[in-house]
Amino acid sequence: MAAKRGLLYGLTLNIILLAVASFLTDVSSEMILPILPFFFLTLPGADYAILGLVDGLAESTVSFVQIASGYYSDKTGKRKAFVSFGYGFSFALKTAFAFIVSWPQYVAARVVERMGKGVRNPPRDAIIAESTQPETVGKAFGFHRAMDTSGAILGPIIALIFLFTLASASLSGGTVPGDVYRFIFLVAAIPAAAAFIVTLFVREKKRAARKLKPLGASILHPPPRLRSFMVVAAVFSLANFSYAFFLLKVQAVTGSLVMVILFYLLYNIVYAITAFLTGTLSDKIGRKRVISTGYLLFAALCVSLIFVNDLYLLAGLFVVYGLVHGFVEGPQRALVADLASSELKGTAMGTYHTSVGLAKLPSSIIAGVLWGFGSQYTFLFGAALAATALVLFLPFREKPAGTG
Repeated sequence: MAAKRGLLYGLTLNIILLAVASFLTDVSSEMILPILPFFFLTLPGADYAILGLVDGLAESTVSFVQIASGYYSDKTGKRKAFVSFGYGFSFALKTAFAFIVSWPQYVAARVVERMGKGVRNPPRDAIIAESTQPETVGKAFGFHRAMDTSGAILGPIIALIFLFTLASASLSGGTVPGDVYRFIFLVAAIPAAAAFIVTLFVREKKRAARKLKPLGASILHPPPRLRSFMVVAAVFSLANFSYAFFLLKVQAVTGSLVMVILFYLLYNIVYAITAFLTGTLSDKIGRKRVISTGYLLFAALCVSLIFVNDLYLLAGLFVVYGLVHGFVEGPQRALVADLASSELKGTAMGTYHTSVGLAKLPSSIIAGVLWGFGSQYTFLFGAALAATALVLFLPFREKPAGTG
């Protein structure tokens, strides 16, 4: 019994390897993500509405890839091939950002690069769920999200070092030469390559190919409670618009690109610390309580951002932003794993990622359009839909945590 109470109980080698791969990928991605909105706005013809379209289109397009990769990983019995290809594909596309000169090129590069995420995520999440005991699925996903987000801490720090080294005179106004952005994009490809190499050491369980219902039937007829939860998750995803608008709020208050990155770093630190704890907590008290807390916090966060223009209060709200994702991301995936049948875990993960991903397109477009009228309308939109997701989730009855 003592072993079961150990901190590392349930964290198998596969889970650790996939967590390391995600850590390295996020070092790469998060060197880029906090500066991408500002790089994008330097391109001819770019504006806030297009920014929302780009982020939403990237996530939504990826959704169709995710559901197919999850389904075919179930059907073929081979998940690792999809995972390694996805990480390798993202690495190959990272360098494309360095050569962008127009916003349509940016849209294409952003969407195509995210397709690597679409290929790898559902099979990877299925391997995580299958590589631990039922009573530690929440811990496994929490550990993975914590490592993933730890990479999101290191990535912005590296980006800041390069910005201070190469463009210190430009930082106070947030205007940085395009060549500096491009150099950072190229450096970010290095940890992405390392992540791909790490995935080659994952050892999945041998599974025979299976005869499954056609893809459409598998998507359209999930178990009733899983279908119900996916509706809730999609509504919250509609509320949870692109991080870019939270960073634009920081820039509006501080006028500094350095502060933007520091606030993004603060968010990721809180997220990383929280994710492992909330994943483990969801194993003990149930997923619903933990996820509901995240929805409630997000609604409160958005309402608060309408009124806050003080630096320190804004920092406190970015702590809440980190808590939101810590309470939501890992436990939602664990709940999907709980509700999915054993032979269709990859498909269920793909359907989940598709549900939340498709909601990102209208979410970020609406957020961008509303931002043009005033940031308060964007945040009010997020608060209203987060509250709606919470209300829809209240009657949901989850399978007890730790059951198969």
